[in-house]
Amino acid sequence: MTTPRADAVSAAVTDAVLAVPGVACLRPGLRGLLHAAVGRPGAVRVVLDATGSVRALHVEIVARSQHRAADVARAVRAAAAEAAAAPPAAVRITVTGIV
Repeated sequence: MTTPRADAVSAAVTDAVLAVPGVACLRPGLRGLLHAAVGRPGAVRVVLDATGSVRALHVEIVARSQHRAADVARAVRAAAAEAAAAPPAAVRITVTGIV
C-alpha cells in the first residue's frame, strides 16, 4: 500500500532520474518484481518515516552502454536525493541492465 506522499515522491524521483544522461529507463530487477508480487510495484520504492520524511529510497535503472554505469548511478543518486529531499545516504541505486 502506498500513500499520497510516497506517490508524489516517487513521481518526482522518476522524472528526475529519467532526465539524467545515460539513463535508458527505469526497470525493476528480480527483487523489484518480487516486491510487486506483494503490492509494492515499480522501480522506485519509497519508505517514509512517521513524519513523512524519506527514510529510504531505492531506484532501479537501465543504463546506456555509451556511459559508464558507475557514473550514471552516482548522477542518479544525486538527482534522486535532491528530488526526494532525502540525504544521499538514504538513496540506493541498482543498475538492472545495460542497453
